[in-house]
Amino acid sequence: MVLEQTKRKFPLNKFMTVLVCFLLFILALIYCRYQQVFTVKQIMVYGQHELSDKQVIHASGIKRGSKMFDLNLADGIDRLIAEPYIFNAYISRQFPDMINIHIIERQPIVMIRLKEDYALDAFATMLPRPLNYSTASMPIITGVDPDLPFETGKPTFHPDIKYAINFVNYIQRFNDEITSYCSHITWSEDKGWIIQKDKDYPLIYIGKKDLEKRFDILDAFISKMQKEDIDMRDFKYVSLRFNGQVIVRD
Repeated sequence: MVLEQTKRKFPLNKFMTVLVCFLLFILALIYCRYQQVFTVKQIMVYGQHELSDKQVIHASGIKRGSKMFDLNLADGIDRLIAEPYIFNAYISRQFPDMINIHIIERQPIVMIRLKEDYALDAFATMLPRPLNYSTASMPIITGVDPDLPFETGKPTFHPDIKYAINFVNYIQRFNDEITSYCSHITWSEDKGWIIQKDKDYPLIYIGKKDLEKRFDILDAFISKMQKEDIDMRDFKYVSLRFNGQVIVRD
């Protein structure tokens, strides 16, 4: 009989212990909320370059003074990814009062002149003109339809733009001397793609197709001119548009 009474008391005592612990936990949370222990006091941003801390925090929608447990982190991430320069983002809580925001920015590699100047990343995503990246060192594309429909932060599927981006990505395999000849990239409906180092150097007509193959030929041609100590500025233009030939005009 005594053994049975002991067995009955044990589950009851265990239940009461769990209940008291639970009530204490709830009271602790209420106390912390009342004392503003779990309130956002600091927001740290990581991975930014083009955007400022203030811009990233504003885009996330998270405000200092917000309750840590009330934050919808998934919504904040969606808001960040909607920002054109943010490719991906992650937000985490660091108790008791800190929020960490990690972002991966899109990196512009080339400028494009439409009605205004914009930037493009390696995936042909249209970006606002950068403020913290050096645009002077980026190639610039001109001659494309200025009324080209696009949405900033979204890839543009216009064939000319995709072709140009593939072209710019391809030339990165060459040394700086060669890639410098692509400082200015122009699209012409009649002649195709035209590149130029600067106004003192000749126009180089690349054509409309097989750009990678033609650029390999150009690379070999420029290297040959350097070995023979021939200044490219002595030419009026260079054309690679015809059957792999290099045609020059003095």
